[in-house]
Amino acid sequence: MTRWCLGGRHLPMLAIPGYAGPSPLAQALLPMTLDPPTLSAVLLVQLVVLATALPLMTGLRRGAPVVWATAALWVQAGSWLAVLATGWAGEAAAALSYALGSLSFVLTLRAVEGWLGPRPLMRWAWGLPLALVVVFAIGHDVPWLRRGVSNLLMATSLAVLVLGLLAPAPTAPAASRRWRWVLATPMALLGLLTLARGVLGLDASADYPSLRGGHPIALGVLTVGSFATVLSALAFLAAWRGEAEALLEAAAQTDPLTGLDNRRALEQRGDALIANARRHGDTLLALMIDLDHFKQVNDRHGHAQGDAVLVLLADILRELMRPGDCAARLGGEEFVVLLGRTRSDGAEAFDRRLREALQARAPEALGFFVDFSAGWSVLRPGDRDVHDLLQRADAALYLAKGDGRGCLRGEPGGAP
Repeated sequence: MTRWCLGGRHLPMLAIPGYAGPSPLAQALLPMTLDPPTLSAVLLVQLVVLATALPLMTGLRRGAPVVWATAALWVQAGSWLAVLATGWAGEAAAALSYALGSLSFVLTLRAVEGWLGPRPLMRWAWGLPLALVVVFAIGHDVPWLRRGVSNLLMATSLAVLVLGLLAPAPTAPAASRRWRWVLATPMALLGLLTLARGVLGLDASADYPSLRGGHPIALGVLTVGSFATVLSALAFLAAWRGEAEALLEAAAQTDPLTGLDNRRALEQRGDALIANARRHGDTLLALMIDLDHFKQVNDRHGHAQGDAVLVLLADILRELMRPGDCAARLGGEEFVVLLGRTRSDGAEAFDRRLREALQARAPEALGFFVDFSAGWSVLRPGDRDVHDLLQRADAALYLAKGDGRGCLRGEPGGAP
């Protein structure tokens, strides 16, 4: 039987025939022990590298959440730099390390809020770093405050972050929410270890797990912190990718000039509105709108003014629509509005409000009057999709143009 040495402890090993023992490299590595200052320095280097790489990888068009996430990494790096400085800077460095650590978790939560929508306790979380500063200011001679309460507040910061990560996010696409567990898991484990440090710190007779010592809990904090740093960067990149994909999807379904839905989005939302109307037995109306003499507007006033006309009409449409309605620009000067859960005279009422608003605002906004022709149709039992509904609204629009423009006409044959 042979004996190996691991960190100063001799471990018996069964003799294996033909085995000459560990290699020279293994013999050099086996006596190594985890050194807290070294682990802290490694964490600091990791954070600096990742905080530098994250904005480079996301590019110049990164959104505000990436900025918050990058700030969180830099602040966390400052926290570990303060940990390394506690040997010569004393309690001031310790207070700074705790305050910056808590602040980094709050900044991370702010980034998460940018990706997932409003998070619980976000406003309250900003007070945690300040509370840590107060604890160190009044408890520099009180060990249980300095060690126990400070770690409990840090654990609270981590708990608020984990809660924010796992809270429902109905407005975020499902595919862009999977990264939450990548970030929440190490943060939850880190929070439990920090909670244990806080509980031990409240007991003056307990062996306090200082990050400068070799206590197993302290080594756990340093080890989990190292993994959490890498996983945080991966989660940030995954969240940014989900954000970028959502923006691309929105751009693919949005008219770039007016901000309304485009034809592709109209088809998708229109079919969904039809299904919903049939499910609940509601009325669904389609209103096709065409600006009168739009080519003459471009010829007389220029294309910039023509674009201004389109934007003005789109703005008024957004103001008049109810939640659940849909407005889209099909191209050129042609627009469509889908009105759900409305009465049979809903098209006439909407047309009247739109016409009055346009006539009231156009002279001041444009310097001249504009008008439009419109046709409307109502969903019929035999309609296969939104195209059937729009085809009849388009036929009604041609009737309005044939009657001298500047008016509304219903679908040929009348409503069913």
